[in-house]
Amino acid sequence: MADHRDAPTWIILELSPQGESRLEDGTLERSIRNDLGVDKDFPIFIPATSYTKGNKTITLRLMEGYVFVASGLPETSYFALEQKVYIAQVMSSNPGPYRIRVLSTVSDAHVSDLKRQLQQMIASDISVMDKVLVTEGSYRTLEGVVLGLHGDKAFVKINLRSMEIIATIPRMFLEVLESEPT
Repeated sequence: MADHRDAPTWIILELSPQGESRLEDGTLERSIRNDLGVDKDFPIFIPATSYTKGNKTITLRLMEGYVFVASGLPETSYFALEQKVYIAQVMSSNPGPYRIRVLSTVSDAHVSDLKRQLQQMIASDISVMDKVLVTEGSYRTLEGVVLGLHGDKAFVKINLRSMEIIATIPRMFLEVLESEPT
């Protein structure tokens, strides 16, 4: 078993009001990636998700005002984000007599737990006839329509190339793409 100290850690970014606006309009992650100079594979976790219900965009937020970015870049790259209008501050401490800033981090286990909590929030907001994306399991990355719900499971119709299937999928493995208006 791998040593837990080898797991990635996460840097905490506090958003400004402009950052919250970018979260709402869907440009926040792209801004962070551009300003850090990282590609789409570099881990960034925004503890919120949005989907459309009727003509309205619904945003579910687990933690308002914060974003988590994987460590691994030079500290100066993270601190440079404080010059951007959408970041209020990069969480850090000033230990010792020389008051040198040190990045505050959280463990990968903590961020994984936040991801699970967000998935549970999404799962509780799933309704019959919602268009969903499967995020985990055998049908990962496929889209479907929720036909029914039973406890923590959803019955999802998925169209494959030559056939249509109905799969039973844990609700926490689904992300709403488009919700049926109520």
